[in-house]
Amino acid sequence: MKTLVPAFVIALVVVVTSVLYLSSCTPEPAEEAAEVDSSETTVQPFPVEAVIVTPRTLTRSIVASGRLMAIRRTELSAGVPGRAKEVLAREGDHVTEGDLLLRLDEARFELNVEKAEAELLDKRIDYAVFIMDTSAVMDPDTAWVRRERDALEQARQAYENGEVDGGALQSAQRNLDAAQLLSGSRRLDLIAQNTGLIRAELEHASAQWELGQTSIHAPFSGIIAKRMVEEGQQLGTGETCFELIDISRIRVRAAVLESDLGAVGIGHGIRISVTTWPGEFFEGKISRIHPSVDEESGTGIVEAELANPGGRLKSGMFAEVLIRGISYENRIAVPDEAIVSRDDRTLVFVVKDGRAQWTYVTLGQEGDDWREVTTGIAEGDTVAVTGNITLAHDVPVRVRLRE
Repeated sequence: MKTLVPAFVIALVVVVTSVLYLSSCTPEPAEEAAEVDSSETTVQPFPVEAVIVTPRTLTRSIVASGRLMAIRRTELSAGVPGRAKEVLAREGDHVTEGDLLLRLDEARFELNVEKAEAELLDKRIDYAVFIMDTSAVMDPDTAWVRRERDALEQARQAYENGEVDGGALQSAQRNLDAAQLLSGSRRLDLIAQNTGLIRAELEHASAQWELGQTSIHAPFSGIIAKRMVEEGQQLGTGETCFELIDISRIRVRAAVLESDLGAVGIGHGIRISVTTWPGEFFEGKISRIHPSVDEESGTGIVEAELANPGGRLKSGMFAEVLIRGISYENRIAVPDEAIVSRDDRTLVFVVKDGRAQWTYVTLGQEGDDWREVTTGIAEGDTVAVTGNITLAHDVPVRVRLRE
């Protein structure tokens, strides 16, 4: 007969066995305490880059945008109407000062010159015949001129004393002018006027000038930017035929914010870049600052001239402009990235004895990527420039000096 083991006896054996196993796996309290005591916590130094503070010159640069312009530009036109007989220049042509660019049909103007010459000769004969009459050319009446000059002086003195009005002074001046005109060499001028010689001389000069206007010459060396005439075309007076530009040097006109104009001056350096020549920079100096500010854009116009070897810079190109502004010499300064704001206060981390000590500072003038510090640090201090955003006060740091 088999003996049945009650179920509660089996359960009791399982519980006792589990307790014994767990107690054998649990470390002794003394041993656990010993392990905790032996593992002392160590804080690793935080790596930062830093600079050593030294006096330096701060320069504030202004960034602007602008357009390139030819150093000289002019529109050329004929001074008289006529038919284009020869057109000797095309767009893109390089021309030298004095080169002939266009000639009108000059036949009509040559006839006008000949006609004016004939009229001039006729009037010269009239003048010569008139002065051959000895009675027509009197000796200068110096007594008359002297008398009128004295009268004018007396009238001027009386006017200054308040004895006569301006009308009397003007009348005395008129009498002197008449005496001088009818005496001496001025009398010959009067004869020339009366015989029509002076008018003939003027008409002859006018005809010669019009003949000269039938040709267009380059007023300076440059490039023909536009040509607006063809051979055989009928032109009116003043009608534009060519646009001539000189890009041996180039001018940049940049729009500078009103707030930055105070840092810009004549002679300040300027550097530009254009998309046509990426990675290249062209330098010059400011030559002009316009006297007004645009009310809508709040910008003022600044101009500079730059060398343009090979004519690589073209009129009309868009340019990114960097202007060298005011310089501040011998200033204690730190890189912009060294400056941190905590609780609305400005500070930097100064490294002392291997630890970062935050120090409140007062800021001064701005430069390119640097900022003047007027209080809080001194020459020779080591200031953190990276890792400082998350630094805490008195944290150990490992410094690598920035070159």
